[in-house]
Amino acid sequence: MPFLPIESVQIPNLGPTAADALAPELQQRQSACTSCPAETPHQPPPPETSEEPSPIVELEFKGRRRALAANPKKLRIRTGDLVLATSPTGTDAGHVRAIGSAALRAQQLFYSGAPPSLALLRLATPEDYQRYTQNRQEEPTVLREARQLARTLPELAHMKLTDAEWQWDRRRLTLYFTAPTRVDFRQYVRLLRQRFRTHIELRQIQPREETRRLGGLGPCGRELCCATFLRDCKPVPLAAARTQLLPLNLTRLSGLCGRLKCCLLYELDLYREALQHYPPLNAVVHTEHGPARIVKLDVLREEIQLQLEETGALLTLSRSQLDELRRHGRVVLPDTPAAGELPGGEDESLPPEEDLA
Repeated sequence: MPFLPIESVQIPNLGPTAADALAPELQQRQSACTSCPAETPHQPPPPETSEEPSPIVELEFKGRRRALAANPKKLRIRTGDLVLATSPTGTDAGHVRAIGSAALRAQQLFYSGAPPSLALLRLATPEDYQRYTQNRQEEPTVLREARQLARTLPELAHMKLTDAEWQWDRRRLTLYFTAPTRVDFRQYVRLLRQRFRTHIELRQIQPREETRRLGGLGPCGRELCCATFLRDCKPVPLAAARTQLLPLNLTRLSGLCGRLKCCLLYELDLYREALQHYPPLNAVVHTEHGPARIVKLDVLREEIQLQLEETGALLTLSRSQLDELRRHGRVVLPDTPAAGELPGGEDESLPPEEDLA
């Protein structure tokens, strides 16, 4: 059987595929992973311009560090622009995150109405942008050298250097680290000053802030919430998992930072409100099959699961059926319900909540 040469084979144009029809917006989607350094901040907001210069501007620096800056020179800027700002420590470069009413709203919501700590100097020129890019490119090398110096000091054995950040004018080098206890790094700072010939600042951060600066993908497959839209890394108490009736499995409840996932707080208010309409666990419901105890609540499906005391069989009732039984007085509440008791005999031998928050 003769074969045609591959050069002569023409594939007909079949038109748009099913994937194109279902998700056309994904065709031009860019990667948004924060594990690799980027020259621009993650997912900058759409450009926003106004006829009048914005008196206050919110800037974003490396590691999603944000600060307010005044605009005394009334520069006309838009979101996403790289600008230079002056501070008591020198001149730094950051991208414009919010202007106008958005910046004023952020000042009240996230900065408690505090005045701007920076002042805009000018829009970045091509030479300024080149210097900014050079600083970002040299920071991994600086971090490696700083780690090598730290290994020479025994008192820094438990200190973990996470990130390095040059100020735009290179008058200050900030090193971020995590440590379980207080660290005496006076000798270490002297070594760093001799090596880099600039002012050194060592800043201790929490594990949540460390993960926020490094970025990455969560167990859900999406980019970390703390690295995208969350403004503050709030501690998550273990009671949030108990309230949502989740199995107390630290492997599944912990994020990349080793602490409880921030998303445990997203639906907490919904569960708190919904659980007010259900009796507690271990309440006895007198059904037509006999008395049964509540062993599981499904708030989203509005169902409860019962276990018959005589046979051990499982029954499922809807919320409307449960309300009907309650109106007839066939639901008996437990005398002393165990606080945070979970169905199925889940293991609660966990560390205290303050160790997990």
